[in-house]
Formats: sequence, C-alpha cells, structure tokens
Amino acid sequence: YFGVPGTMIPVKFGTKYSHTFTGEINQMIFSGSFWVGLSAVKYSNLYYKQNIDLISEDIEYNVATAYYQTLVAQKQIQLLQSNQTLISKSLADTELLYENGKAKEVDVDRLKVNLNNIQYQLKKANEALTQSYLYLKFNMGMPVTISISLSDSSYFSRDTILEQKINNSLKLGNDESFSYESRIDYKILQTNLQLQELYYKNQIAKYLPTISAYGSYSYNALRKEFDLFDSKKEWFKYYSIGLKLQFPIFSGGQTLAKIQQSSLGIEGIREDIKKAENGIDLQVSNAVSKYNNAYENIKANKLNIDLAQKVYDITLLEYKEGVANATTLIDSETRLREAQTNYVSSLLEFYVTKLEVEKSRGTLTHYLNSIDSKNN
Repeated sequence: YFGVPGTMIPVKFGTKYSHTFTGEINQMIFSGSFWVGLSAVKYSNLYYKQNIDLISEDIEYNVATAYYQTLVAQKQIQLLQSNQTLISKSLADTELLYENGKAKEVDVDRLKVNLNNIQYQLKKANEALTQSYLYLKFNMGMPVTISISLSDSSYFSRDTILEQKINNSLKLGNDESFSYESRIDYKILQTNLQLQELYYKNQIAKYLPTISAYGSYSYNALRKEFDLFDSKKEWFKYYSIGLKLQFPIFSGGQTLAKIQQSSLGIEGIREDIKKAENGIDLQVSNAVSKYNNAYENIKANKLNIDLAQKVYDITLLEYKEGVANATTLIDSETRLREAQTNYVSSLLEFYVTKLEVEKSRGTLTHYLNSIDSKNN
C-alpha cells in the first residue's frame, strides 16, 4: 500500500538539475514577400540615385546660367570701356578745337555729359559683374570671399557663333527626335511605377503560404548535483528536422484593402506619366521656339550693331571735318550703345535658351561636357 486511502501525497520526480544545449537552423524555402523585397531594394536604390542626378542637373543648370551671366556682364563692360575711350578721345579733340576757337563750349559740355553717362553705366556694369561672380560662387558651393576669374573661352568670349556668320544650321526644329527616357524626372516616375507595382505584388504575396525547413540538435543532461562538466557522466542527444508551412487565414480585410489601394496607385502613376509626356513635349516645343527666336534676335542685333558702328564711324569723321556737330556725334554714339546693349541682352538670352532646350530634352549634362571638351 502507498499512503492512506483518500489522502494526497506529493511525490517528486526527476532530478534537481537539468542542462540542455540546443543548436537550431532555419532555412526559408519560399516566401513571396522576400523575393519582392529584394527587387524593391534594387529600385529603391535606383530611385535615390535618380533624385541625386536630378539635383545635380539643377545645380549644373544654375551654375551654367550664372556663368553665362558673368561672361555677358564682362562683355558689356568691354563694350562700355570701348565707348568710353571713343568719347574721351572726341572730348579731348573738341576741347582742343574749343581752345583754338573752332568749336563751341556747348559741344564740349555735351560730350562731357555723354562721357559722364557712360562712366555711370560702366560703374553699374561693374557692380552687376560683382553680383554675377557672387551668384556664380554661391551656385558652385564656393565661399563668396574667395576670388575667382573666368578663363578665356573661345566658344563664348570670341563669339564663335557670330564669327561663323551665324550659320542657319544653328536653328532647331520641333520635329527633332528625343527620348523621354533621357529626362531624369521621367525616369523617376518610371521607377515610382516599378516600386508601386512591387508593392502591389507584395500585398498579393501575403495570400501565399510561406515554406521553410528547420533542423535542431540538442544535448541534455540530468543531474542530482551541479556537476555539469563531469566527463564521466553521460549526456543524451536528440535531433529533429522538418518543414514548416504557414498559411495566412484572416487579416480582417486589411490586405484586400491594401491591394485595391496599390492598384489605384499604379493607375495614378500611369496617368502622371502620360501627363509628364505631354508636359515634356510642351516644354521642348516652347524651349525650341524661344531658342529660335533668340537666334533670330541675335542675328538682327548683330547686323544692327554693325550698322550703328558704321554710322558712328562716318559721323565721327564728319565731325572731325567740321561737317557734323557734336549733337549728331552724341546721337550716333547713343544709338551705337543702345545697339550694343540689345546685342548683349540677346547674347545672354541665346545662351540661356540653349540651356533650356538641352534641359528639356534631358541632354544638359552631355551638352555641357561636350562644350568643356571642345574648350580643353
């Protein structure tokens, strides 16, 4: 007999100490979300790289625009200095004539007023040049306190375009082919579409089972005393291997809602891509139109500046011979200066609109690199 009938006697089984060491390995065999995630990482990295390229393109555009503004400001100063030299020479000659009684005092005063106007314009032009340098250094990420100067560029400062007598081949046509894929912002939209499609696939994959293999190997020891490292006592080993299959059963409709939402997201991005294509077509068309107008303007202003220079030279000769008066000379010089100012403005417009054309076509970086290679 064991105890008294109807009574409970506590009994202790097992040993006081139990030690177990287990190693376990799990290997995923199939998971739809995992493989979708790998693709998403690839496109996510591409997305961030493309955004960096977009920022770089904006910086290149801003730097190039500031560079052109600085070059044109320098050219404006050169033209004003040339006019200053001409008027100073005319003033000196007129003062000499006045001292000899062959010119009127009012002629001297008129030339002095004209010279003062040029000097004022030259002062403002130098201020504008200083601001252009500051703007250029700012866009280049340079400290504005550092002094820089622009190297002589035959492509710009010597007016290669005009030295070639403004060849008509410089005009652009709206029918010239280009690829949407060249535009970085368009590439970003395409990458967004890929990511949205992957998100959609990931939501679908949540309905699929997950299969994984596992294996474990264990050592176990039972001891009455804490003699874990006693080599004379036995350890027991056991292992297990198998497959684990997990099925999603119920998610409260959340997964289905995300699938529908991601499907709408895909359609939304596709519509954005269509709008972007129409927008790019419009940008290219407008940029080409502005460029061709600037091209025609620079042709006209170049012809006008040559004509104004010719009129001034003839008037100056007539003034020295006493045929023309100082008023006529000043008027011709003023017309020459106006023609020069219009020419300089059209020069800047021409350069900037060319940048806009290249940017709208997604070839700005290639264009700037090609210019740099020609100048080196």
